Amino acid sequence: MNSGLWPKVGTTIPQSFTTQPTLWNTNSSISLCPLIQPQPDIGFFFVYRVPLNDLSRVPSIVKDHILEDVSTIITSGHFLKGPFTSALEENLSRRHAGASVTCVGNGTDALYLALASIGVGPGAQVATVANAGGYTSGATLRLGARPVMVDVDMTTAQMSVSSLEMALHMHPDIKAVVVTHLYGLVGEIEPISDLCSLRGVPLVEDCAQSFGAVVNGRPAGTFGDIATFSFYPTKNLGAFGDAGAVITSDVSLASRAASLAQYGWSHRYSVDLRNGTNSRIDEIQAAILLRLVPFLDNENRTRRNIVLAYHEALRGERRMIHSPDSSFVGHLAVLLTDSRDTDRSTLESSGVATGIHYPVIDTDQKAWEGYIDSTDLPATRHVQDRILTLPCFPGMTNGEIEHVVNALHGLV
Repeated sequence: MNSGLWPKVGTTIPQSFTTQPTLWNTNSSISLCPLIQPQPDIGFFFVYRVPLNDLSRVPSIVKDHILEDVSTIITSGHFLKGPFTSALEENLSRRHAGASVTCVGNGTDALYLALASIGVGPGAQVATVANAGGYTSGATLRLGARPVMVDVDMTTAQMSVSSLEMALHMHPDIKAVVVTHLYGLVGEIEPISDLCSLRGVPLVEDCAQSFGAVVNGRPAGTFGDIATFSFYPTKNLGAFGDAGAVITSDVSLASRAASLAQYGWSHRYSVDLRNGTNSRIDEIQAAILLRLVPFLDNENRTRRNIVLAYHEALRGERRMIHSPDSSFVGHLAVLLTDSRDTDRSTLESSGVATGIHYPVIDTDQKAWEGYIDSTDLPATRHVQDRILTLPCFPGMTNGEIEHVVNALHGLV
C-alpha cells in the first residue's frame, strides 16, 4: 500500500482521490456504525463497523433539490411519462451516442423487454453466464425460452469469449447473447461483439452494474444491438426506488421496446405486439436520477480508487476483480481469495461488513431444475467459491476506507 496515498485518520484526503463535483464529505474521519459486543471477561465494548453500503448518506443539498422537484411533480399532477422522464431519456441518450432510450420500471423488466424486442420467445435459446445473480435467466424463462450457460474468464469473472464461441457452435440456433458487465467491469466486449456479428446473433448488453464505463472511447451499452440498465438504489446511478432503461440505436428495436413496455400497444388500447407488459419509470424517480447523473463520472472514479486501494493492500494470492482504467466503474469491490471463510471471519471481526455476489449460480437454483441444463462450468464454480464483496460506495469516509485497508493488511 502506498503510504502517501492514504492519510492518517482526521487529515484531508489527497486531491488524487477526491474529485469535483462531489456530493460527499469524505473528509470525515469516522462515520462508522457502532455495534456493542459482549465479552465474557470485560463486559461490553464498542466495535466500529464499516457497512457494505449506506443508502441513507444523501447530502442535504441533493435532498433539498429533490424535495423541490417532488413538490413540483405533486403540484403538476403529472406522475408518469412527463417532462422529467423526457429530460432523463434525453440525458441518457446524449451519454450513449444519441441512442434511443426508453425508461422502464426496473432493470429486470429492461432485460425482459430487450429480449422480447429481438424476438426471443417460447423454445428460443439465450446464451448467458451463470454467476450474475440470475436476472437474465429469469427474464429468459419468463418468455418461455431457455438459457444456455457460458463459462467465464477465471481472472475477470466476465463471459469467456472462447466459451461463448463453443456455445454458439454447439447451439447454432441461439437467438441472443446477453453479456453482463459484472461488478462494473466491462470484459472482452469487443471480441464478443465481433463474434456475435459474425454469427448473426443479436447481442444484449446488461449494463445494470456498469453505467458510465468506457472502453476505447465508447460507453458500455453501445457495443451490442440493445442494452439494459438498472437504477436500483445501490447501483452507480441509483434511484430512491426502482427504475431501469432500454437503450438501442436500432430504430425498429427502439419502437418495439417502447411498445412492449406499454402493453404492446401501437396506440392507446390497441395491442399489436405479444408479450407486452406494463413497465414505466415514474416522474419522481426520473427527477431524482436527473439530480444525481451530473455526479456519476466522479463517483465512478471514487469507486475505482477505493477498489485500487484495497488491491494495493492485499498480500499473497488474493486480488481484487478490477481494472485501473475507465472500463471499470467499481460497482462492487470483489475480492478473490482461496481462504474466503477465514478471511470473511477475520474482516467481520475487524468491523468490516462483507457479502457474496452471488452465492448461488443459475444452474444450482432449485426452481430452475429441468429448465437450465446442468452444464460443466469449471471457471464459474472456481470463481464463485472464492468471491467476497467488500464495502465500496462514494459516500465512504476517509476513516472507513482506511479501516478496511488496515483490515486487509491484517489478513494472513
